[in-house]
Amino acid sequence: MKEFYSDLLIARTTNEKAYLIRSYPIPNAKEDILEFMILACSNIPGEENQNIYEAWLVKAQQAYQKAKLLFGQDSDFAKIQQIYDNCIESIDAENRQEMNKYILETVIRNGISCVGIFILVVAVIMDRTGGNASLMEIVGGIVLIAFAAGLNKRKAFFIDYIVSAVCGLLMLWLASMFHNGALVQLCAGVELIIAAIQYFKSRKQSLK
Repeated sequence: MKEFYSDLLIARTTNEKAYLIRSYPIPNAKEDILEFMILACSNIPGEENQNIYEAWLVKAQQAYQKAKLLFGQDSDFAKIQQIYDNCIESIDAENRQEMNKYILETVIRNGISCVGIFILVVAVIMDRTGGNASLMEIVGGIVLIAFAAGLNKRKAFFIDYIVSAVCGLLMLWLASMFHNGALVQLCAGVELIIAAIQYFKSRKQSLK
């Protein structure tokens, strides 16, 4: 174990470190398996490099399965089980935190599109109650078109293009609720075309 840990410390690249972890043979002695489980499970949470993260996770699972096979009925296995359970709980908590962060960031990035849809919903209500919603239709359309036009420039993620496409489809649906939804239909068509152009432009740039 000491030699293995020393090799990890002097590994020059992340690929080399991941290879050392994956190729390390799981020991047979209880004490050594326990020591390795502690080492592996303490390095999984917070590891940013996916290759190294997966290497530690695979070896922790292998060590757990080997311990279960060799001395699963022994009272000492309870220590291994506790370490493994704590590790899985930490991974689950970290994944939930990452998902919540991803959702929040997606909502923040696409907040302007929600504003545009909200304006158009208000415009529909105004139109159907006899009011003049022309200005609201124009503003809502411009907001959503501007959102689509800036996708590539702000290096949007794939989900952002999906949101933009959904907004365009929502505009088409809302257009059908106006007494005369021609303007909103036009804006929706323009928005969808721009979103598609922006997406293919970003794909082209990523392939360079």
